[in-house]
Amino acid sequence: MNLRKTDFYSATTHTQNVPQNLSAEQSAISIILQADDLLDMAKWDQDLFLQSAHRTILKAIKETRAAGRQVNLFTIQAKLEETGKLEDIGGASALFIIKEHYPCADRESALDFRKDLIKARRYRRAMQKLHETKADISLMTADLSDLAATLTYDDDPESQEITIKTQCENLITSLESLTPPERIKSNIQELDYLLNGGFELGTVAVAASETSGGKSIFLLQAALNGAIDHQPGIIFSLEMTASSVISRMAACKSGHRVVSAYDHPTAEQMQGMAIGIRTIARLPITVHDQITTIDDIEVACHQGAKAGMKWIVVDYIQLCTVGESSKAETREQQVSEVVRRLKILALKHNIVVFTASQMNDGGELRESRAVGHHADYVLHIDHSDKAAPVIRVIKNRNGERHVFAPVKMRGDISRFEGRTK
Repeated sequence: MNLRKTDFYSATTHTQNVPQNLSAEQSAISIILQADDLLDMAKWDQDLFLQSAHRTILKAIKETRAAGRQVNLFTIQAKLEETGKLEDIGGASALFIIKEHYPCADRESALDFRKDLIKARRYRRAMQKLHETKADISLMTADLSDLAATLTYDDDPESQEITIKTQCENLITSLESLTPPERIKSNIQELDYLLNGGFELGTVAVAASETSGGKSIFLLQAALNGAIDHQPGIIFSLEMTASSVISRMAACKSGHRVVSAYDHPTAEQMQGMAIGIRTIARLPITVHDQITTIDDIEVACHQGAKAGMKWIVVDYIQLCTVGESSKAETREQQVSEVVRRLKILALKHNIVVFTASQMNDGGELRESRAVGHHADYVLHIDHSDKAAPVIRVIKNRNGERHVFAPVKMRGDISRFEGRTK
């Protein structure tokens, strides 16, 4: 059985075999206590530190800064006393010893220590991965490429920075290019026209409507069209099984509703269903129906990026949950965190994130304003005129908004079709 991260560390820490750099940890924390602006110069995650005392002090420093208070030995001691953590690190004397470990606020040295900590963390993750896959390795069923990626993947954003000069050169090159930028089309001609050819990579597109308004239909239609254009992607279905997702896409592609033999389909319908399902089977699509947290979505996307992933579908926002490590307390904060992290995924992997949000009775995105804030596109599937539904472009970060595409929703075959105005 695979062990969770905490189980792995508890099983190995006492043997002192877990990779760590204690000197670098002590020095880095000491310098941060003297110069907390280091937190603005680089990303200091708590898991860079193996020692619990160092993680506790780092957390206290961050919380003190977030409260707008000055960081020094006395304010951090007060924070640790307030949260009941002072004795956990060894008391006030231990805090003083840690602060005095490095003689000065040498920021450059701290960043060098950080590199050592990143290296140690990478080895810890590799050891954890080996620990989790021990049984698979013995059976020779382990994913060796995944094990290698754990060792070589560099998730440190500072190591991947490019200069402004390079960014400007890239912009000029893109402007001079005669090749149109890669986009994901919805296969609704009028809507794609309004969006300058489709959805840009590196963006989040939110389909919004009331219950049963066609959100899932729209998401799967866009995903299907992207895959048909040889753009691989992942569907995270949080309310439908993988079979239901495939059935809907097969119906959308073939124009024949997928039904069982119990429904007595005609020979023509059976042939159409078979063609649709065989088409879906050949497309570069992965469907997950057991992933429900944003943490697991991020892990799956890291793997998908290696296979050239261009889009993902998360159906839908309100069903996606945050992990146990999240600090979000209210439902609004949780939804905000989910959307923010989906936006980061879009930018990090240069993909389109298609997702959906329910609307409340006032016609606004449900549970959090952050949905509209982080989204690049907000599309309202509007059925107020039941005889003439439209998809309204409520938000378009890089184009025209408050325009609409007339559509007809074919619920029987899970498809939106264009409609003359």
